Amino acid sequence: MSAVEWSPALAQTLSTALTRYYGVPTEVTGVEPLAAGLTNRCLRLTDSQGGRSVWRPHGRAANAFAIDRAREAQAQSLAAEHGLARQPIVHNGEGLLVPWVDGEPLCNLKTDQASILIPLLSRIHQLPADLETASVEAQCAHYEKQLPDGVVARLHRLKHKVLAHSPLPTYEPSAVCHMDLGAYNVVIEPDGNPCVLDWEYARAGDPYLDIALFCRANGWLPHTVVPRYCALRQLKSVNVILARVNAWLPFTDYLALCWYEVGANLYGLPAYNQAADVLYQQLSE
Repeated sequence: MSAVEWSPALAQTLSTALTRYYGVPTEVTGVEPLAAGLTNRCLRLTDSQGGRSVWRPHGRAANAFAIDRAREAQAQSLAAEHGLARQPIVHNGEGLLVPWVDGEPLCNLKTDQASILIPLLSRIHQLPADLETASVEAQCAHYEKQLPDGVVARLHRLKHKVLAHSPLPTYEPSAVCHMDLGAYNVVIEPDGNPCVLDWEYARAGDPYLDIALFCRANGWLPHTVVPRYCALRQLKSVNVILARVNAWLPFTDYLALCWYEVGANLYGLPAYNQAADVLYQQLSE
């Protein structure tokens, strides 16, 4: 963390927020980087009440990846009202503070993950769509603007093919979309209930794009997911929805490719380049 992202003044601000949260005087007593996650450089805080929380800052990484902490806070708060997440502690001009969730990441459990994740996806899509609608095409454009000309030229050689495959716009109602509902973003709490994390990309949007992203995040084929999703939501047009989800897949791969290129440009880590190379090959086939 840079001095801009963490400072004595910020520590005092968050101590004040935690005091309001607990209802008794509280101070931040420890700060450590979170090991998990490629997008952010978040911090895990400990406090004088023995609690833990996660500080998700505004800053260089959030700006690079087109993360809007205000929308993230709104989405997580909405999800918390319906038992899907924890209420944020505070959102301010410097970032978002959320409770640490004790439990086991779903991705580490040997269980039928689909039986947990698909119902969660269905529940999220049925939340009141009171979120900002953020364009994924604009998100791609934001990523492209940050990249060297040679990288952009390579991306654009694929973009025409990707956009030609994308589904046509519809006038169906938007739904709340998590946009990154992988098993790695769900914690099974000690009472057995799942808690969804990381609402940073959430928005109101096309639920079938979200299903496509969901399939990619978990390594599943749409035909194994869509019928179960439709059954939960009592939707009869299974084949129509499946076709739309499949049509979104190349765009989801292109969005991920742009994301990895931004990460490579920002951090210079091999993991980003390696993931990007896989997607270049996949989209070129």
